[in-house]
Amino acid sequence: MENTNQSKVSSISMPDSTVIQQAVHQMVQDRKRSQQALLASTPSIYSIDAIGKALLQPELTSFYTDLSSYGERALNESLPSLSFGLYRKFGDTGERKLYEDAYFERRGSLAAIALLAVDLNAPRWIETLEDMLWDVCGEYTWCLPAHLGSGGVEQVTGNIDLFAAETVHMLAEIVTIHADRLDPRIIQRIRAEAERRIFTPLYREQRTYHWQDADHNWSAVCSGCCGMAGLLLLEEEAILTESVGQTIRSMQSFLSGYGMDGGCAEGIGYWVYGFGYFVYYADMLHENSEGKLDLLSGSKIAAIASFPLRVHLSGGTFVNYSDSAEQQEIPSGLLSLLASRFGIQIDLPFHIPLFTDDPCHRWAHLLRNVMWSSPAMYLQEAEVVPSERVINFEDLGWMIAKGALDSPSADLTRDEPLAIAFSVKAGHNDEPHNHNDLGQFMIHCGGENILCDPGAGLYTQAYFAPGREQLFHISSSGHSVPRIEGKEQSSGREAQAQILEAKVSDDDRTLDACLELTAAYPEATSLACYTRQLHWSVPVNDVGSVAELRLKDRFQWKNRAASSSSTLHSVGELQRPSVTERFMSRKLPEKVHEGQIQWHGERATVCMTYNANQWQADIEVINTVDHDNVPVTFYRTSLEWREQSDNSFAGSEETDLPETVCELKFTIDPK
Repeated sequence: MENTNQSKVSSISMPDSTVIQQAVHQMVQDRKRSQQALLASTPSIYSIDAIGKALLQPELTSFYTDLSSYGERALNESLPSLSFGLYRKFGDTGERKLYEDAYFERRGSLAAIALLAVDLNAPRWIETLEDMLWDVCGEYTWCLPAHLGSGGVEQVTGNIDLFAAETVHMLAEIVTIHADRLDPRIIQRIRAEAERRIFTPLYREQRTYHWQDADHNWSAVCSGCCGMAGLLLLEEEAILTESVGQTIRSMQSFLSGYGMDGGCAEGIGYWVYGFGYFVYYADMLHENSEGKLDLLSGSKIAAIASFPLRVHLSGGTFVNYSDSAEQQEIPSGLLSLLASRFGIQIDLPFHIPLFTDDPCHRWAHLLRNVMWSSPAMYLQEAEVVPSERVINFEDLGWMIAKGALDSPSADLTRDEPLAIAFSVKAGHNDEPHNHNDLGQFMIHCGGENILCDPGAGLYTQAYFAPGREQLFHISSSGHSVPRIEGKEQSSGREAQAQILEAKVSDDDRTLDACLELTAAYPEATSLACYTRQLHWSVPVNDVGSVAELRLKDRFQWKNRAASSSSTLHSVGELQRPSVTERFMSRKLPEKVHEGQIQWHGERATVCMTYNANQWQADIEVINTVDHDNVPVTFYRTSLEWREQSDNSFAGSEETDLPETVCELKFTIDPK
């Protein structure tokens, strides 16, 4: 893929090598002056007393109940085995979930016991913690088999993936918190395993890893976790300097994947993952260096920090292009820190995710949710009408318009006005966690994406292998975009949308967008040009009961001499190439009559009007599974162009084919 990130990199201010060396030297000198080298210059979140007090705060009641229930079970059950039978499944069959279920159950048990072990009056927790730490240190690999190719020993030795990095970070923080209570042999082994598996290959031997210069979540998570472990465990100044320098360089690569608009091409879920670990490392580095090394500064970082609030639509539902869920748990500790640092107003309901909400049980989120979550950082009453009505991520190619409608039942039930929104995506088809979805759009009302994005599918070997674009969640067939001449959108950087118009009215009441999408369909040999125009409008001052989206897809065709499409008739009649429009929803569509289809949400109905003389409607049920292997049903509404012969051009070989135009009107009506 061509390097398009140089301008982005240059916009990021990072400390130079001299500043890093000076800051690390001071860190090491401070540690030497301390009698407790392991605990010197570490963030305050590692205090047993502080963690214990935090767990008893009223806002953590639900979290603590959930944690205690999970911990009691972990206390009385053995860790699940990571057997060879599970290990080999990915290499043999491509199946990864069974191993990963066991792996993350082990991490969850360890995390729960480590948090509950701050209770100094219950020695059984610390005894179990020691056994679990010993067990995790003995794992064949901390990596997932899905990241190890065939899984041979040569691919295991020295390999560092996301979860090896998360593991070393978790162990480093646990041993820091409980250093005074753990058997010295446990601490020695953790240090030895961290050295063997992480520090030696990464910092001493300086091996090259594919994620070090990646412009997506891998660089932030892998470098950030290893870097945090280094800040806690490394004692040699030269190696710690190497660690800090390497990590900052990888973080610079990570940030190059973002434009100045702060948009995350990987979607909201990977913003949580990648940027979350960037923030966690940056915070620890800032505290350890006494503010000399500050990565959390500048307008670009502030823009990235605001991303989840800008793509939040209402009711905890987000714009979820790429491999993200539309209902996403945003770590409350992370948001609280960002709100404090950048003065962001959080218009989400204050909610600390439960211990079991994250199936991966990521330690970094868990500890910081406990220690950083602050109700004071959240707005007491989220505004239905957003302060920022139209968001245009110019670098990312996403447009979002938000508004509100009168609710007919508001006077009787005290319901708030109905939050509504529309979004459309441009970009290209070689983005991280890419879906072939140029021109994809969503319609949102009352906390639901009525016309929706499928989000992430179940991760298997095939999901990241050549030919992945055939899978429903990734293919354009799973999105609200057309099939042209029987062809889906193609993958690759060259499949790129061109934004021809992005115009907002002075009162932010209307958004006009026009995308040129021809390059997404190189296999549609008769296609000369395809544009998608969208006009979104909401009532003035949100006083009204209907919002409207007008869509106009225009397909211009090459003349017959230039086209080799088998769908054309060259004798006696002229016929347009085939076009099928598709619209995705989790709501069962209702065909009211020819020319009108409705989707019924909890608080509103979306109605689509089309020309039934030109388009034949069909509804298809698609049963699949989501990212967590939970069954889910989508409904694909298709509009097929009705073939209509036109004999007026018979015998003329030079005449252009007539263009095909699809004009649709969507209305949102509150219930």
